[in-house]
Amino acid sequence: MFGIEIISVIIVAGITMWLANKYKEIALAIASAFVFRISAALINLYVVTLPDGGIDAIGFEYWAWMWGKDGLIEATSHFFEGGIARFYSNLGSLLYAIFGRSPLILQSISVLAGVYCVVLAWKLSIEVWGTHSAAKKSAWLVAIYPILILYSSLTMREVFITLLLLYGMLHLVLWVKTRKIKNAFIALMAFSLQLFFHPALAVAAVLFLGLLFLYYNKRFFASLINNSSINVRSFLVIMFVLLLGLYISLTVNTVSFEIIGYHTWLNLDTLVERASIMYTDTAAFPSWVIADNNMQLLLLLVPKLCYFLFSPFPWDISEFKHVLGLLDGVVFIMLFLSIYSHRKYIKSNPQAFILLVFVIFLSLIFSIAVGNFGTGLRHRSKFLPIIIIIVAPFIYQVLFSRRKN
Repeated sequence: MFGIEIISVIIVAGITMWLANKYKEIALAIASAFVFRISAALINLYVVTLPDGGIDAIGFEYWAWMWGKDGLIEATSHFFEGGIARFYSNLGSLLYAIFGRSPLILQSISVLAGVYCVVLAWKLSIEVWGTHSAAKKSAWLVAIYPILILYSSLTMREVFITLLLLYGMLHLVLWVKTRKIKNAFIALMAFSLQLFFHPALAVAAVLFLGLLFLYYNKRFFASLINNSSINVRSFLVIMFVLLLGLYISLTVNTVSFEIIGYHTWLNLDTLVERASIMYTDTAAFPSWVIADNNMQLLLLLVPKLCYFLFSPFPWDISEFKHVLGLLDGVVFIMLFLSIYSHRKYIKSNPQAFILLVFVIFLSLIFSIAVGNFGTGLRHRSKFLPIIIIIVAPFIYQVLFSRRKN
């Protein structure tokens, strides 16, 4: 079994070398990302359990083994048994059925996904800002940021969610620039695949469908009024969006959607209840932020969003381990202050602006059901590479603002 683990690390190292050779401009960032992430994976496995490397990470790995220990056929029979939320464990069970139990195999795949996130951040930053200097900054920060390293080294879903989000955003930006249907389709597929990892991220597909409907509806009527002709392409896209929207609205009310375990995410009352359940232990949000009903939820949405993005604040610290969250919160505050300071410049760039719209929208969705800053830190890390890309041209001002003043 130890031989399999060594082989898995060697394979990931080989792919990393190939990526570094292919993207020579960020080769050192790619290599650094691999070294930091595989080191964290080995430390978590053989030395000491890293933060968040406990209950959830252990649970995902445990179910991968329980479903995969009796072979491939038995493993496939357990797919979606725990709802789609356990899809990551289902995939892991296939590997365990073939190679036997080895957490390092799953961790190695997470490491590789984290390394590729560096490449995607570089690509996306180039498409957004058109400069390689901003892209290099984005790649380096994604490569070395501690929280991103952490979640790229554990047996958890976070890094795959981030990878799909980056890939979807890349093609979203390409659609904004080229209006090619191919890019829109790929972006929609990437957002929709989030359903297998986290339902809240799949809502990005719904937002994108709305944007597609508005854009092609405008084009359709402009062609009809100005040229007295029907824009067939726009008409087909509008019909596709309407039919897909109808399918989604019908599907969410079926028993099958309830079986996969995500029907509860469509009920505000349930989301309020989830937040109250998460309002536990020393990492809990203040009681005044936790809503008891839907009306309170709407009134507290902005303060809840602030707590989701920026907490814990100094007055929330009660244990030493909370300091890591405090430092992460300070980074998020600095990044969003930079966004606010350069809001006109960001708004003038359609690609950067649409990324910001998606980040705010998805943050609002996540903030509804989060009741403690430990969970909040994990979830907001999914958006961090996108936020880094948005502020990439101003990153030196973020880091050295006092010196500049």
